[in-house]
Amino acid sequence: MAQNFVDKLSGKERKFLYIALVVALLAVFDRLFMGPVLDKIGTLEKSIAEQQVSIKRDLRFLSYKDRIQKETKAFSKYFAGDVKDDDVVNADFLRTIEKLASQAHVTLIKSNPSQAKKEAKFSEYYASLDCSGELKDVVTFMHLVNSSDDLLKIVQFNMTPKRGTTSEVNVSMNILKLVITPDA
Repeated sequence: MAQNFVDKLSGKERKFLYIALVVALLAVFDRLFMGPVLDKIGTLEKSIAEQQVSIKRDLRFLSYKDRIQKETKAFSKYFAGDVKDDDVVNADFLRTIEKLASQAHVTLIKSNPSQAKKEAKFSEYYASLDCSGELKDVVTFMHLVNSSDDLLKIVQFNMTPKRGTTSEVNVSMNILKLVITPDA
């Protein structure tokens, strides 16, 4: 049947038919094989470009490696080596406060640990204390607390003059100790 149809065509029509068949076969080849292959190549090239950007970013981080290690070493004294029990931390905390008070010649009247707040990467321990001493000694004590390497900070204080003296004061204050947990 197809042979009869082709035999009836003139030479010019046959050439046109053969050209049309070749074009149709090329179109089918393009749709079935070349299109998916070219799409896959495009996807791979896009993935390669994304990986190159990621590698460049990672190389930039690696170039900062020495600086990061140096800063980590400088700040490592602020990280808790291991997670201690709250009672142990509070005992160390109060011992540090007593040491700073004696260094500044301040008399501690009362020191009590307060609540502890635990977060994912750090814990906050509070202590309330009452003390007395010469104004300059109390200011020295407050400075020692705030500049301590133990990450202590006076968060609230109330200072009143001591009766009968000109330079002595009574102070009640709340002190915060920040403990940065490992893997923070």
